[in-house]
Amino acid sequence: MRAEQAGSRRLSRSSLRSPLRSVTQRAGGLIAATALAAGVLSGCTPTPGHDDPTGEGTPAATASPTQAPVSVITGPRPEEQLLAVVLVRHLENKGIPAAVGEPSAEPWGAAGEQQVAVVDTLAMATHLDPELLAGEVPTPSPSPSASGSGSPSAAGPSSAVSATASATASPSVSPSDPAPASPTGHPTATGSPTPLPEGRPAADAQGTTAMVSEYFPEDTEVIGGSSGTMRLQAVTTTALSGLYEMEDLTDLNGLCDRMVFAPASAAAVHSERLDVLAGCEPAEWIEEGEAGAALDLVSGRADVALLYGTDPAIADHALEPLGDAGRVLPEGRVLMVAEPDVLPEGASDAVNEVAGKLDGEMLAELGRLATGPDRLPSKEAAQYWLVSAGLEETPENWF
Repeated sequence: MRAEQAGSRRLSRSSLRSPLRSVTQRAGGLIAATALAAGVLSGCTPTPGHDDPTGEGTPAATASPTQAPVSVITGPRPEEQLLAVVLVRHLENKGIPAAVGEPSAEPWGAAGEQQVAVVDTLAMATHLDPELLAGEVPTPSPSPSASGSGSPSAAGPSSAVSATASATASPSVSPSDPAPASPTGHPTATGSPTPLPEGRPAADAQGTTAMVSEYFPEDTEVIGGSSGTMRLQAVTTTALSGLYEMEDLTDLNGLCDRMVFAPASAAAVHSERLDVLAGCEPAEWIEEGEAGAALDLVSGRADVALLYGTDPAIADHALEPLGDAGRVLPEGRVLMVAEPDVLPEGASDAVNEVAGKLDGEMLAELGRLATGPDRLPSKEAAQYWLVSAGLEETPENWF
């Protein structure tokens, strides 16, 4: 259930802050290189690359003074914006001028010329083609059997995944007993799971990539893709999962009629699949709070939240992702899209190097560094991430 969640960290951030700041203060070359990079953005001075072995580990090639900087465009999420800083730093380490562009609600539209777009395929599919992402959902059997088994799928293929009602879906109470209360204060169960039909699995990472590829600008290509995926998961608290013995998404069957779900933006795409294939029709979908949907669970505003499995808040707050063997909910991947023929020499390879390190653990690490309680300033966070990924040598006096 947590294959994509963060594992043990390669370097301890608790020991990072003071050593890293010490290194930053002592490494005059690193500060000077950063200032020169800023000069490129204002059109004043070409960047010679990070050439201080003490601050950066290895010298970088000298950039051409006539070379325009590569611009990296992302979506609005903090972890995406940090990834842009990581890519820019890695490009500059290779002697390629680069700059972080303004975040965009549709970063894929910026791909091309000297611009690299960082694309979350699941977010892009949700934005551009929610009906295709939701997929075909079978019609529930009009007269389900008492055994709880569903009718054959209208969608049809023998490879369709069967989801059946869990025997542990309702608490051990008789029908006449009052239903226990959820953290939001609502009784949450009728104690009556419904039979579930078979249905097609939602799109996997390859499927969402295929959905969005036709929307990329002409002459652009995927020059890098994360090795890890971002699976959408239903997440709840350990208290609620323990109360109702919930381990799988279908264990919500018979429990959702008074539950509060977040965020409301997910309802339009995923509510029908949850209803038909998991027997879960929430009483209410709420907009996530300023602190995010995970904190809505912690604070008791919501009973269940739909989150990426790589969200570091899951582990940080001891939340419980529910299994989804039938893939009721889809998954995506992070892609880097550009027009490779017009990028500076070596730029595509440098971007692909970063993409290859984006497994589930390092995707989660981006989130921790960008949004966690011990988050770092973006430049320090980018250096830390690249060192952790093995793409920069560890500076002297790092620990």
